[in-house]
Amino acid sequence: MGGAAVILPGTLKGQTTSFSKPLAIPTVLTPTAVDATTDYYNISMEAATKEIVPGLNTTIWGYNGSFPGPTIRAKHNRRVVVRQTNNLSVNTSVHLHGGHTPATSDGHPTDLISPGSFKEYTYPNNQLPTTLWYHDHAMDFTGRNVYNGLAGLYIITDDFEDALPLPKGRYEIPLVIQDRTFNADGSLFYSNTGMTRINGFQGGQVLTNGVIQPYLYVERRKYRFRILNGSNARKYELALSNNQQIIQIGSDGGLLSAPVSLSSIQLSPAERVDVVIDFAETGRGTNIVLRNLLGTGSTSEVIEFRVMPWRYGKDNSKIPSILRQVDRIPPTSASVTRDFTLNVTGGMGGPVFSFNNLPFDPARIDANPQINATEIWVFRNLTQMDHPIHIHDIFWQILDINGNPPSASDMGWKDTFLVPPLATVRVIGKFTDNTGDYVFHCHILEHEDFAIMGQFRVS
Repeated sequence: MGGAAVILPGTLKGQTTSFSKPLAIPTVLTPTAVDATTDYYNISMEAATKEIVPGLNTTIWGYNGSFPGPTIRAKHNRRVVVRQTNNLSVNTSVHLHGGHTPATSDGHPTDLISPGSFKEYTYPNNQLPTTLWYHDHAMDFTGRNVYNGLAGLYIITDDFEDALPLPKGRYEIPLVIQDRTFNADGSLFYSNTGMTRINGFQGGQVLTNGVIQPYLYVERRKYRFRILNGSNARKYELALSNNQQIIQIGSDGGLLSAPVSLSSIQLSPAERVDVVIDFAETGRGTNIVLRNLLGTGSTSEVIEFRVMPWRYGKDNSKIPSILRQVDRIPPTSASVTRDFTLNVTGGMGGPVFSFNNLPFDPARIDANPQINATEIWVFRNLTQMDHPIHIHDIFWQILDINGNPPSASDMGWKDTFLVPPLATVRVIGKFTDNTGDYVFHCHILEHEDFAIMGQFRVS
C-alpha cells in the first residue's frame, strides 16, 4: 500500500515503545445459523482503518475488517460452511491452510472471487483436531493480499482433546506472529520486486495478534499458546528470556504423541506449534520476553509476559505424558515415490525458483495420486536458501532430513515442512476422501507468487 518515506526496520522505536500495548485476542466468530449437521458463517473481506502505530492510521484488508481475522472454532466431524463476500477492489481466493477439504472449497489460486461477488466454502472437519488458519490464495497476489491482512485462525477440537487436563478457557491463547514495515504516515509498505522475489518480503516490526510487540499479564500457572507464523517469509526461533523450557504439545496436524521440552522452537512461515508455558515457579512481578533468536533490534522480541503476584484459584491443569497417539506410517506401505527438485534459474527479470525447472502452469498436472494410495514425496533443495513446503489436501509425516530422522517435535502430522539449503527431505502421506486438483508450493509467499508451485490431481 502507499505512503510517504519508508520507515526502515527499527526506526519505529521513536514512535512506540516495546511492550506498550496489551495483547489483543482475535474475536471468536458466532455462526449466523446452525442446523443438525452444520454451522454457517458469513465473512466479508473489506478494507478498514486500524491504529497499529500509535497516533497513526493504517489501512488493512481484513476478514470482517479485522486484523488478524476472526477465529472460527469448529468441532471434529461437524460441517462448517463459510460464505466469503469480496468487498475489496481486487480478486481473492480463500484457502483453509491444513484443511482436508473438497477441491472445490480448497481455495485453488485460480478459483477467484471477483470484487462484489461471493463464494461458499464447505469444510467437513473430518480430520484430527488442530490449529489451522485461513488466508488469501489468489494467483500471483497471495503475498500482497496476506500482507495487507487477509489471514485468520480456524481451530478444530473434539471431545477427546477437550477432556485432556490441558489449560483451557482464558488460559488457552492464540498468538499470530507476523512482521510488517510501515511508511511514515502509518500505511503499510510492501514490495514484491527485485530482491523480494528472491528472499521474500520481511517487515521491520514484529506484530502479535496485530499489535506491535504487546504485553500480556499472566497468572502464576500454566498457559497453552497456539502459535502461528503468519509472516510472508520470516523464520522465527522462539525462546524465553529467562531460559525456561517451552513444552511443545502439538504441531501443524494436532497433538504429538508425547510432550517435548525445548529451549527454543524454530517456526517457518505457515507452521504452527502448540505449547504450554508454566509461570508457576516464576518470581512475582517478573517480566519474561518471548524472543526471536533469529531477529535483531525490533524483530528480536515478540511479546512480554508480565507475571502477576497472584492467581485466581488453583491450577488443576496438567500436561499428560501421553497426548494423542501418532502412529507412524511405514515406508513400505508406499506404492509410489515422487521426486521434486527445488531449482533456481536466471531470467530476464532475475532469478526464478521452481519445482523441477517448471514454473507453475495451471494447465499442467505434476502428479496423479490415487485415492487410498500412500506415497512418498522427495524434495531435493538445489538452492542456497530455506524453502518451507506446503502440500494441500492431506497431512504428512516427515520420514527423514538428509537421511536422518526428524526431531521429536517434528514427529507428528505436518502440512508445512522446511527443506533447508542443499538438503533432501522425504515425507509420506495417504490420499483419502477427496478427488480433484490441489497445489503444493513454497510458503515464502513471494516464491509462491513467482512460480515455485506445482499441481496434483487426486483421482
